[in-house]
Amino acid sequence: MTDNFMIHPIDRNTYGLQIKSKIKNQERINIFTSFTYITPNYSILFTLNELKNLLNSINYRLTIVVWDMNIVANPYFKRLCSSNKVNNTEQFINQKIAELMGIVNSVGLKKDSVLVYKSSDLWKRLISYDEENLFQYFLSVLARLRIKDYVSNRKVSHLVQIPLDLFFCNYFHKLYPEDELHEIDLIFFGSDRNKLSLSTRELMFEEGLINTQKPIFILLKNFPYLIYNYNMPDWDMNKDEIKEILVNSKISKPEIFQTLRYIASSVKDKIKIKNDNIDIEVDYDLFSKRYCNKSRDYLLGFLVENLFLYLQRHKKRFIENKYVYDERVFNISSRKEAKDIGSVLRSSIALEILILANGSKTITQMAKELKKSIPTISMYANKLKKMGFLRILSNKTLKRNIKGVKINLEQSI
Repeated sequence: MTDNFMIHPIDRNTYGLQIKSKIKNQERINIFTSFTYITPNYSILFTLNELKNLLNSINYRLTIVVWDMNIVANPYFKRLCSSNKVNNTEQFINQKIAELMGIVNSVGLKKDSVLVYKSSDLWKRLISYDEENLFQYFLSVLARLRIKDYVSNRKVSHLVQIPLDLFFCNYFHKLYPEDELHEIDLIFFGSDRNKLSLSTRELMFEEGLINTQKPIFILLKNFPYLIYNYNMPDWDMNKDEIKEILVNSKISKPEIFQTLRYIASSVKDKIKIKNDNIDIEVDYDLFSKRYCNKSRDYLLGFLVENLFLYLQRHKKRFIENKYVYDERVFNISSRKEAKDIGSVLRSSIALEILILANGSKTITQMAKELKKSIPTISMYANKLKKMGFLRILSNKTLKRNIKGVKINLEQSI
C-alpha cells in the first residue's frame, strides 16, 4: 500500500487471509469504485492513479460506476444545458463515459480489465430484480440509518448514494450475471465515506443480507476538495482559471502541502519551482522543509503551477491514446436498444460490414468485396457509426469498436 490509501483497520485480517492468498495464486481480484464524472478534473485523476498503484501487478477486474443521476442534478451540468453546450443529456453522458475510458487507458490501468456502468442502469436492475426484493432490502437498511449521525456528508443525496454503492457491490454478480459471476472483493473509496459505508455494511450483515462483512474496504486518504462556483480544476483550464478556483476554494496552508504531495507522488516525488527564473525540480521533502514557513498566498503560486503541469501531463497522455479503442462486448440494457440494434443488424450487409471492419478496408474496398454500391455501404456504415459500433480511421478504413452484442432478457426493461 502507498501513503495515499490503506486497508480499513477492521478489514486487515480478512485481507490477509483472503485477498493475499488470491493474489499469490494469481486469482482475479474484483474491485469496485464509483464517482460522478463531468470534467477531466484533478480529483478523478488522483483517484484513478491511486487505483493503478493499488492494482499494479495484480490480476484484477475493476468495476467503475459513474453516477450519471448526479450528473443530471449537478449545477455545473445545468449551467452547460442553459448555455446550450449540452443539447442531449444521454449523448453527453455517453461521451463522458467514453472519455473516462480513454483516461483509464492513459493512466495505465489495463483497459481489458475495466468495465464502466451507469448508476441509473444498476438502479433499474436492482429495483426490477425478480428473485429477491432488493429494493425493500435497501429501504430496510436505509430506515435504520440516522441522518444526524452523518451530517458531515456534503449532500443529502450522498446518504442514498453511499449505501446504494454497498448494495451494488454485494449484488453486482446477480444484477449483471452476463458480465460477472463472482462477487466483488474490494471497494475503493475516499475516507470521507468511511463512517456511512461501515454502518451500511454492518446493517446489511445484521439484516442477514450478507454472510460476512464484505466487500473489504480500501480507503483513499482524503485530499483537499478544490471547488469554486461548482468548478474543479481540470485539464482544459489555463493557469488563471485554476488560480481563481484555488484562491476562492479556501484551501488551507496544510492542504496546499497535502495536494502538492499527491502531485509529487506521480512524478517521483518532485516539485517544480523557479530558481533565478529557471524552472527546476526539487524533492518534495526538501521543498516542504524549505517553504514550510511561507504564507498561504505565497504557496498558492507553487500549487497553481504544479497542478496545471500535472493536469497537462495527463491531457497529453490522453491525447496520445485518444484513438486507441478497446473492442468490447456491447450490453443491451433496454427493449429500445434491442429494437434499434435489431433494425440495423437484421441486414446481412450491416453484419458483413462489422465483420470486415478490422481497420484494413475502406468503404470503397468493402463495396467491391461485398459487390454492393458505395452509397449502400456508406449508408450502413454511417448507421453503425452513429450507434458507436465502428469508427473511420485517419486512413479512411473502417474499424469496429465492439467484439459482440450481449443481452440480459430478465433485465431488459
